[in-house]
Amino acid sequence: MASSMLDIDADLALRTPLVSASFRLTSERHVLDHLVREFNIEGGQCWQKGDADEDDGMARRAYGWSVALPPQRTYSVDTAINALLLRLAPERDAIIQLIRLMELDAHVCLEVKVAPGNLPVLHAAPATIAAMAAYHAACSVDLREL
Repeated sequence: MASSMLDIDADLALRTPLVSASFRLTSERHVLDHLVREFNIEGGQCWQKGDADEDDGMARRAYGWSVALPPQRTYSVDTAINALLLRLAPERDAIIQLIRLMELDAHVCLEVKVAPGNLPVLHAAPATIAAMAAYHAACSVDLREL
């Protein structure tokens, strides 16, 4: 009986959606390399206009900087968004000021990988939405099968 419960738990764990969250700043005019050093946020990276996008190999249309969290298994994207916002929190005011000064585009990006028939809850609490809104960030969700 105990081993069958372990099998059920393992099966449920594998069916739980895998959520990746990232925050991106992009600009068609400004190189953003300096943000990696300036903000020194774990997971921060930058790219240049014309670099190949890792996901699809297409040339990037803008300069960019992003902070990405490792994928986590969760049924709620709110959990992933909150973890991302907590990572950004120490630099929140500086990021918001930079967005305004340089007229940068901000994006909260979620990639949700799901087992067939196991959709996640695409819900964000009002406080989470307000926190994203402080960055003037668009939010996109990419759903894919595992």
